[in-house]
Amino acid sequence: MSNERVAQLRRVSFCTHLPDHVVQALAMIAQPRSYQSGAVIVLAGEPPQAMYTIVAGRVKLVRIALNGREQIVNVMGAGQHFNTVPIFDHGPCPVNVQAITDVDLLVLPIDDMRRLVVEHPLLAMALLREFAGRLCHMVNLIDNIALHSVQGRLAQLLLNRAIASEQGEFVAPLTQAEMAAMIDTVREMVSRTLHQFEAQGLIRIERGAIAICDREGLAACAES
Repeated sequence: MSNERVAQLRRVSFCTHLPDHVVQALAMIAQPRSYQSGAVIVLAGEPPQAMYTIVAGRVKLVRIALNGREQIVNVMGAGQHFNTVPIFDHGPCPVNVQAITDVDLLVLPIDDMRRLVVEHPLLAMALLREFAGRLCHMVNLIDNIALHSVQGRLAQLLLNRAIASEQGEFVAPLTQAEMAAMIDTVREMVSRTLHQFEAQGLIRIERGAIAICDREGLAACAES
């Protein structure tokens, strides 16, 4: 077990406050693996083999409708983890996971993780805290799609990402197509709405980066 492996795990969200001996136990089972951009890492409905932590790169979590349309559930980057639910529910993988960029992962085999969760209650509690946050994310996603306009959904997405960044969370960059898939619309509508927000002085777009200039105004759009 290398110090590098322990350091990589320490940067993962649920490991931040775990005792050293728990992180070391995770490091003992962690296996490095890399995928090229575009590679499918997890297929929804398949039996789970492992959960994964991201060392470098970005992935997207996706559900695909029968007509082929994508709904991006989340975009994740370094310090985040995915395919964690099957540890607890013993069910199949819940979403497709695809590499957006080349990615370096640590693979945590599912049977070993189930054993460690039983042996280390603090690990179980740390993962449950993460689940609570993700449940709130999913509730907000459903609420936004069902009850708000495209403008409102995009405004809320921008606000949520700004708040997460201010709280020290890693916020993976998004393309306009990825934003569209997250709020159930098309890229052209996202582009048009972003330019409307900029013309209204709510945001500023510089070299593809979006800065919020009027948070109250953007929040009003999110509530409309």
